[in-house]
Amino acid sequence: MTENKLNKTQFILSSGAKLGAAQTALLIIIYLGGGLFVSPFLMLNWVIFAVLISVFTQKYRDQVLGGHISYGKCLGFGVRISMYSGIITGFFYFLMLQVFDPGLKDVFIAHSEEAMLATGFSESYVEKMRDSLEMNANPWVLFISSIIDGIFKGFIVGLITSIFIKRKGDPFQEAMQDVQ
Repeated sequence: MTENKLNKTQFILSSGAKLGAAQTALLIIIYLGGGLFVSPFLMLNWVIFAVLISVFTQKYRDQVLGGHISYGKCLGFGVRISMYSGIITGFFYFLMLQVFDPGLKDVFIAHSEEAMLATGFSESYVEKMRDSLEMNANPWVLFISSIIDGIFKGFIVGLITSIFIKRKGDPFQEAMQDVQ
């Protein structure tokens, strides 16, 4: 692997780890506050996500790619670091439900049932959906869904931030960079 490819990979992995650590820190604070699944502070997760993706993408553009990046590379970078971040937050959910607080599964199910009732579903329908809710509260399902959620959020945020971060360079130099 060339030095430049190694630098790109290291930067992507470290950015994803930092994003995942920031999100996990927020989730721990929310958990200690008593509302991991229904806290209004969960919206801060989107703010942290958007700010850090744009900061890391700008640093990637300026420090690793020499100041130029295409829209597609911006979007791809955001999705990749979001996937790594999703792995870290998924691991957090897995540990919380499997090791540290197995009773959290019942809290998740109860909040999901309350949300369904609040949106107008009948009690009989909510009872029928209980098995599905229990399956969704499985630590492995939450781990996988956290990764998928990270990729989805990274795509959405990347679509928006890439508009502002992209910077075109000399097309000849960019083509020659790929050749080298």
